Amino acid sequence: MSDAFQAVRVTDRVYWVGARDWEVREFHGYRTSRGTTYNAFLILADKVTLVDTVKAPHRREMMARIRSVIEPTKIDYIISNHSEMDHSGCLPETIAAVKPKKVFASANGVRALEAHFHLGGGIEAVKNSSTLSLGNMNVTFVETKMLHWPDSMVSYLAEEKILFSQDAFGQHLASQTLWADEIPQDVLYEEAAKYYANILLPFSPLVAKTVSALKAMNLDPAVLAPDHGPL
Repeated sequence: MSDAFQAVRVTDRVYWVGARDWEVREFHGYRTSRGTTYNAFLILADKVTLVDTVKAPHRREMMARIRSVIEPTKIDYIISNHSEMDHSGCLPETIAAVKPKKVFASANGVRALEAHFHLGGGIEAVKNSSTLSLGNMNVTFVETKMLHWPDSMVSYLAEEKILFSQDAFGQHLASQTLWADEIPQDVLYEEAAKYYANILLPFSPLVAKTVSALKAMNLDPAVLAPDHGPL
């Protein structure tokens, strides 16, 4: 499997190590005729960090992609932006295999993950607008409550200008390419509109408020890296 699944470079120090689900045809109660992806990201900082995991059946695919870059046991930190099963389903198995020094989530995320998995503690809650040093890089956490779960947050990697945006800016679309500008734009916008309508539309006032908050923090993302679909 390690030969079949390779990580994809996002920048010199960040890799996509997620999974493609070509066969899923229903998600959150609506049709997903083009499949989806479960995006996870590996940051090659002084403290090597994994951002999110994947749905449980796709754990081996994620681990193979990680292994194509580094030995998984070299991962120091795991960040869980969202506790829903398509992003954290294999988190307990990943923790057991990697044995990271720390696992981070929002305060609500810590509670949700404990309720899901009964981990017995060990996940550290991060505060809204706080920054985590990875040694030579820094990650800032911004809570995005109810976009679309109470535990939701995004993580901004300042040095690479990447916003790991969990379920924001995403869409259910599986593709061999990682980048949105390499996908037919009619397909891209159809799936983005469908995703927003079904997942985030009821929370539109919160979306506007969150975007304003991110701007006020002077975050300057060059890459939006959601947990579903292309970057």
